[in-house]
Amino acid sequence: SITAFAQTTPETKESKFSLAVNTKLGFARLKEKGNVTLNGNINGGDLLVSYKLGKTWDITSGIGYMEYYANAAVAGNEIAIKNSYLRIPVQFNGDYVLMKNKETQNPNIFFTVGIGAYASTLLKQEIETVGGDSDTKNLGWNFGFSSQIGLRFIITDQFNIGLGLESLNDLTDMKKDGREQKIENINALYFKLGFKL
Repeated sequence: SITAFAQTTPETKESKFSLAVNTKLGFARLKEKGNVTLNGNINGGDLLVSYKLGKTWDITSGIGYMEYYANAAVAGNEIAIKNSYLRIPVQFNGDYVLMKNKETQNPNIFFTVGIGAYASTLLKQEIETVGGDSDTKNLGWNFGFSSQIGLRFIITDQFNIGLGLESLNDLTDMKKDGREQKIENINALYFKLGFKL
């Protein structure tokens, strides 16, 4: 008698980790004790690693860099301010299927929501005036709250892109050498490239 052996291929487990590079551009307000609140522009980016908690939710953390720019008039003189921030975010993100591929029935467009917190430090503040420039470094740490809504488009099994709106708000002041300041009402557009690891 002939015995047939069926060869089975081991099932490959899908990785729960993914990497994302996120860029953002928007507006914010700088509030410093004893000074007028300044409206300005922000731009920045994040390098993030996510871990899948289930079909819908994941937890994300990483490192981010952001710059804030504003112009102001002090005692009749025009000044330009540039603040450079380092951020460490932790965020929970949820994906909800909006559309599926007609042939494979795999989801290819998701509605995404995110909510989280971050620690932030003001690495450097540069002030430019007609009379000269000055800069101050390491102006303290603080904590804030973040939220996101957007869309995520699946391009391949390993690659996706996302875009949407991000909102951040410092909850505490950065305090150092008698100065107290924080960034309020950051509203930005984000663009994200995602890769499965």
